[in-house]
Amino acid sequence: MGNPTGDPAYALERSQEEYERLGRQALFLHGTTERLLRDAGLRPGMRVLDVGSGAGDVALLAAGIVGPQGTVVGVDVDAAALRVARGRAEALGLSNVEFVEGDLDTADAGTGFDAAFGRLVLMYRADPVAALRAVAARVRSGGIIAFQELDLDPAIAARSLPEASLWNDTGRLTTEAFRRAGMQVRMGRQLFAAYTAAGLPEPTMRDEALIGGGPDFGGYAWLAGVTRALAPLIQKLGLDLPGDLDTLADRLRADAVTNGTVVWTPSLIGAHATKP
Repeated sequence: MGNPTGDPAYALERSQEEYERLGRQALFLHGTTERLLRDAGLRPGMRVLDVGSGAGDVALLAAGIVGPQGTVVGVDVDAAALRVARGRAEALGLSNVEFVEGDLDTADAGTGFDAAFGRLVLMYRADPVAALRAVAARVRSGGIIAFQELDLDPAIAARSLPEASLWNDTGRLTTEAFRRAGMQVRMGRQLFAAYTAAGLPEPTMRDEALIGGGPDFGGYAWLAGVTRALAPLIQKLGLDLPGDLDTLADRLRADAVTNGTVVWTPSLIGAHATKP
């Protein structure tokens, strides 16, 4: 979804390395996103708009749900990411997915969709309510509008136990970087008010976090990847990086295993409503 004038700058780099990281993140978040899509009512045969499609992770997930009788249109301003997305869809033999370059307000993506979805999109918009209205304008009456956003509450960035952990220190750092960059760090919790302000019904909402520990939890690589992607911004803001980023995932794992730490991600809050 685009980045019009007045929106905060996208906090993460745009590169092949970042698209690969997003692919790994998508695998980590897959279950939470699929549950939201299915709970929202996505089903075979639907025509779906994927907002802020990037390298196509959510579009490909949605394509699997709507099946060959359905279609998915992904929209993003990043042409390089969309080339990756098209290549992935082709490699999977999916003919029910297409990707359109442009901002949601102007892209030639069509209207009358049965559903529209975005993941980690509104947090980058200066005016999430206006963005929701733009999404709703693309959806038919009776269609579904669903979003999944992080809630990076600075007051509870340290959620793991015991509290003194490399995971908590790194979580505080990434949250502070997003906050200082002007992101909507509480967007997850703001979804309810944003939907109603956009003229949509009160949404059904869900809050999920991924919790784990021990040597095999996928969250260590996820948090290390986010931190690496934010590294240029962290340094620009004058914040201190948590040591060697090449070893951060291993150090997060070792710290958690040594101390018996239970770690968990920030809240991933989903919301969905039916357009009147």
